[in-house]
Amino acid sequence: MKRFGVLVLVATVACGRSAADHEALGDQEYAAGSYQDALAEYQLGLKANPENSGLHAKTGAAALHTGNAGLAVVEYRALGVSDRSRVDEAADGLERAARLAQLAQDHATLASAVGALRALAPGRPLGPYARAALGDALTRGDAGDALNLLPIAIATTGDPVVADSLLFLYGQAQARNKACDTASEAFTAVLERKHNRNVEDDARAGLAACDLVTGQNLLAQGKPVDAEPWFSRATAPEAAAEVSRMAWIGLGDVRLAQGDVPGALEAYQSALTGAAPGDSISVMAQSKIAALGRATTPPDSHR
Repeated sequence: MKRFGVLVLVATVACGRSAADHEALGDQEYAAGSYQDALAEYQLGLKANPENSGLHAKTGAAALHTGNAGLAVVEYRALGVSDRSRVDEAADGLERAARLAQLAQDHATLASAVGALRALAPGRPLGPYARAALGDALTRGDAGDALNLLPIAIATTGDPVVADSLLFLYGQAQARNKACDTASEAFTAVLERKHNRNVEDDARAGLAACDLVTGQNLLAQGKPVDAEPWFSRATAPEAAAEVSRMAWIGLGDVRLAQGDVPGALEAYQSALTGAAPGDSISVMAQSKIAALGRATTPPDSHR
């Protein structure tokens, strides 16, 4: 019973310590190089006083020493928010956290660190972390932010192959936002730079997808003649299968609008090539083929 009473007393004393007590103990452990113990004390101090900006800074520093980049991001962000006079210090800590995350290939924490850095110090040069910021913008589908970051990311890579990859990613983001004019410019730039064969193939596929969208838009505007070359380009060998098959549907619609029923039928049948049973494009093509059959069947043939 005596031993149990001592343990209870120790626990009670520990819980009753103030934030200042935990900070002082943390400072002692930190000075001795016992960063894990220092971190534990600083965290206990923050529980007692979560508004203590100094403890946020010390917790962030200890977290970096223990390799915990994610916690460091949380604490340095909190430092910058709670005390605007220490934003530069917080930004320095976030850069160190970003560097640690980058070395560990922890892409989620890297994106979080860069996001916090941009929020706290928007005018601070991103340097080697511009690529991470660009990746985050693309993931969020924020094409405007990606547009602003792209030149910085390309300029800081020092690697033309990586630069081409970034251009391609930007084109993809624009294509997702239906901004095919801008996306096509990015894809075309990749093809003209000729640094990465794999990315070039992806860019050609991206161009084909944009050609399909352009053709569909023109057809919807009642311009089948203008739409036809766009659909034709979208059937290129490098196009994704679903893009090519939808382009054949578009070409069938164009030829039907031009009164070329055999040509429309041939195009719709081409859309069935490589189809999985019952997929949506097949259903669409078969429906159009059936409609053509009904339209070309003489009325008295049903008697």
